[in-house]
Amino acid sequence: MSQGSEIKIDFKEVEKLHRNGASAFETTRLLTFLLDKKLRAIAESLNFNTPFAIVALGGYGRVELCPKSDIDIMFLVENKSNGVENVVVEFFQKLWDESINIGHSFRTIKDCLELFEFDFESWASILEARFVYGDTELYNRFIQQVRSKALSRDSEKFISGIIEGNRIRHEKYGNSIKLLEPNVKKSAGGLRDIHTLLWLFKSTNPDFWNLPSDKSACKSMLELMHAKKIISDEQFNLTLKAFEFILRTRIELHFDTEGTTDVLDFNVQEKISRGLGYKDEGGVKAVEIFMRDYYLNARAIYSLNKFFVSKFKEKFEPQDFGEIEVIDSNFSIRNGRKIFLNFGKKFLTPVEIFTAFLHRCKFGVDFDEELKDAIMKSSERFNFENEDEVNKIFLKILNSHYNVASTLELMNELGILGKYIPEFGNLTGLFQHSVYHFYTVDEHTLKAIGNAENLTDDHSNLGDIFRNLQRRDILYLAILFHDSGKAIKVEGHSKIGVEMARNFLQKIKFDAIDDVCFLVENHLLMEQTAFRRNFYEPETLFNFASKFYKSDLLDMLYILTYADLSAVNPEVWTSWKAQLLEELYFVSKPIVENKLTLDEVYKLVEERTNKRIESIIASLSDKISREIVENHFENLIEDDSYLSVFSDVEIEEHIKKIVETSEKKVDVVFKKMEGYTEITVITKDAPFVLASICGVLSANDANIFDAKIFTRKDGIVIDKFRVFDYISGLELSQTQCKKIEKDLNDVFNGLVDLDEIFEKHRRKWKRKIESTKKDVKIAVEFEDSKDYTIIDVFAPDSLGFLYRVSRKISELGLNIYFAKIATRTDGIVDSFYVLDLSGRKICDEKFKEKIKEEILNVIYELNNLKLTAE
Repeated sequence: MSQGSEIKIDFKEVEKLHRNGASAFETTRLLTFLLDKKLRAIAESLNFNTPFAIVALGGYGRVELCPKSDIDIMFLVENKSNGVENVVVEFFQKLWDESINIGHSFRTIKDCLELFEFDFESWASILEARFVYGDTELYNRFIQQVRSKALSRDSEKFISGIIEGNRIRHEKYGNSIKLLEPNVKKSAGGLRDIHTLLWLFKSTNPDFWNLPSDKSACKSMLELMHAKKIISDEQFNLTLKAFEFILRTRIELHFDTEGTTDVLDFNVQEKISRGLGYKDEGGVKAVEIFMRDYYLNARAIYSLNKFFVSKFKEKFEPQDFGEIEVIDSNFSIRNGRKIFLNFGKKFLTPVEIFTAFLHRCKFGVDFDEELKDAIMKSSERFNFENEDEVNKIFLKILNSHYNVASTLELMNELGILGKYIPEFGNLTGLFQHSVYHFYTVDEHTLKAIGNAENLTDDHSNLGDIFRNLQRRDILYLAILFHDSGKAIKVEGHSKIGVEMARNFLQKIKFDAIDDVCFLVENHLLMEQTAFRRNFYEPETLFNFASKFYKSDLLDMLYILTYADLSAVNPEVWTSWKAQLLEELYFVSKPIVENKLTLDEVYKLVEERTNKRIESIIASLSDKISREIVENHFENLIEDDSYLSVFSDVEIEEHIKKIVETSEKKVDVVFKKMEGYTEITVITKDAPFVLASICGVLSANDANIFDAKIFTRKDGIVIDKFRVFDYISGLELSQTQCKKIEKDLNDVFNGLVDLDEIFEKHRRKWKRKIESTKKDVKIAVEFEDSKDYTIIDVFAPDSLGFLYRVSRKISELGLNIYFAKIATRTDGIVDSFYVLDLSGRKICDEKFKEKIKEEILNVIYELNNLKLTAE
């Protein structure tokens, strides 16, 4: 809200009061009356001889004016004569001269009443009208006629329009309270949900036309609803507190940010939390505490909105009650669409509550609002411990073939799931302040169950595996508890979650506790192995497979991993991740099923290798001599994974290119896949070969997520990269591929310096890395496999990261034999398999420290950070 010089001092005083903890209602009241004072002063300076009234509308009319709210006033007149119009123009000119920007209208009473017929949005603002200055008799006539029109039988069309507008708004803004960046005004659980109730009650109940005009209209509405027992004590206290919280958040957002915004943008959330007085507590960030409070308060508002909107819908919109089907003595289904309580039933026992949810799961229909209200009120009387029948019903729900996730979501919405499983209740509204985690932990968990359940009708390999599961309850319980430890702390949450799961499962006397606990403890194992390790290495493959004491657990962990990743945010699950996980699953499945030893795994790999080699030799026998083909494999025989990475056709192509183009510096092969592109580069080994390739790919916006490096004994390098376009997230364009091939040839033929290419592309770089870097893990860690030292690098995403880090590793005298590249929205996790120039693993701890320091220097330089931050 721009103010003239006279008000600026007052405006600053209001901000100071807000900073000192003034309630949202006091702040908006002061801002409202400051503007009232200014408008009155200007109006009094006019020479106006005909009756008029200045009327505040919208948030200004409700006495809920925020610092940068849109200001809407109406100039109400008896008639629109030329003389009147000239004075109105003069009035608004004076406002503009003082930089007070106001949305305005110029209407007669008749104009206002006509809005009722065709402009629901403008009519809603008329319902919020408040007198500011002018002729009180004119204003009172206006209010009386508006009131009569609003309460007339004709209001049904407006009420239906408001109900439909409420639905459309919720859909537009995400249909969830738990968004990463909620709109505090328009998202579900935002201020508009309360405004909607004000419009509905003022259109149906004359008592709501007598609200005081000197304080928040919505606060007064809630107080009247409470006084008339329309809402309970608990509903009143919860909703009033929630409304004040969201309103105060909006005030802080307006004071603290440039421009006009109601979006709680990820990048401002921390600043807003500090401005509202939040502090870190026990290792939990202030912003995470604040956002959890936001979600819990938004849930209270959203719940009240849904309840009353549904009641108004039943009353004013035509209802086709149709056939009523009695389910049991407590519940029936109306028209196949809603489960409702049979007549006379007010309170439900725990068994009856869970029976209602079992019916919900079986029939796939929602509860009506009366049943929801009864369940919430009844649950306040009980805990659900030592209820054997409740436990049996809950497991029946989990073993159902359909509607499990939606039933659990309803249980969560009504507060039952958290009461039944307190360990899950601690996750409600729990927020991880990371652009990677799009949802609160409870919503993420339930989305994961939904993603698993949706495999029922999926025709992929994952779908087949899911349909063949004998015990879905084990999988669903594992998903419910997989992140439960995050309520204590994120680091080590898997082990904490195991204890939580075991504690609950023992209480309900579950018969497969160890299976659930195994899945919870190892829920990150499959993605870490697939995305960060060379799982074609026999020892790595054996170490992974040997963790499973039965093959069903591998099936369930595969599904859990998919469900977990695909529920993090809409962009995490990709075709290349699906490919890597599927490869790991199928290559490890026979080892788990047959309980193979390490020696047997080596033997299995060797048999596969020999069989493949003979097959390739036979297929090439009429084109290339056996000696050349055998020589190719002898040069690569120390790395068995070569045969796992490339198909027979690809290997044949490698041999042909090596034979046919022996004088060529570099050969590049592109293969378009679903959602990504495979690039194979064949060249001769030299210092910084990998760094050069990575530099060219990065400079052409090819995001590397997997790299397989193979070097023959005679110095021929065969490197395979899986990449996607950084901008689109899909396979590379034909133009990109041509440019990459040209740049590689230019670099390897010495026609251009790589740094020149890289700097040229840097200047017109397309990528924009928006995540805050200070909370991203930065570390360099070492691990030994049988044949290699593995360097794991954690860092913020940054321009040229892989190029610069791989070059640094080469500068340190290390050869990179294999790499796994994972770039997420919240940072990079890259793993490099290396040996020194003598072909040995790194054993010297001092050298490891030097490697760590040098790589960290690169990371900090790329991100303009200080090394002391480590």
